[in-house]
Amino acid sequence: MGCSEPEQGTDSSFLIKTASIMITSVEFLEELDLKRAAYPYDIDENPEGYNKMVMDLVQMLSNEILLLSAASDKGVEVTMQEVQSAEEEFRKDYPEDSFEQILLKNAIPRSLWKKRFRKNMIIDKLIDQELKQKIEITPQGIVGFYKKYYTAYLQKNNESIRDLKQIENEKELVSRLRLQKAQDQYEEWLQKLLKDYPVQINMEKLKTFLIDMENSEGIENEKAN
Repeated sequence: MGCSEPEQGTDSSFLIKTASIMITSVEFLEELDLKRAAYPYDIDENPEGYNKMVMDLVQMLSNEILLLSAASDKGVEVTMQEVQSAEEEFRKDYPEDSFEQILLKNAIPRSLWKKRFRKNMIIDKLIDQELKQKIEITPQGIVGFYKKYYTAYLQKNNESIRDLKQIENEKELVSRLRLQKAQDQYEEWLQKLLKDYPVQINMEKLKTFLIDMENSEGIENEKAN
């Protein structure tokens, strides 16, 4: 899955875990380095902003291992061939070596990118299988969705009749309606999964990644004096 599996006697080494998947401090630091690259270089001089960045990452990874745990339990997997095909399709938008240049510029190891790419594929497959495909779509729902969302949208944006006909295709409408309903139900679905696959966070270890705001304020005051 790209995360460590819990082992007996190593409970204290986890930062975030479910019953079947564990993220260690080392793995979290790797993810934090990537996330930090998207922020100003002096983000650690803003304790509140830095801590929020860390907690956002904790939330993202908690949801991720929750979904990966559910995927593993439900037998949702992707083959290496599927990953390879999806990667080739993805890279069509990046001519020559431009994709490698982007990874290099952002200091993202290709192995880490590929690991995350595979995890995202598994999660997408789980969401499609366990949420999107289980949503009931009725003819009345399709008509209502078309009238409520697309007719109003197209009129507002003065789109052409040709564009209007493109979304009149029933298969496309069903796909978009299913996606909309999945988005509306996602948080509730996630909370239900959390009951079956509870996520634990090692608060003592998490503190080592956070800036102590009280001490930080004391240091700043000393500098000012």
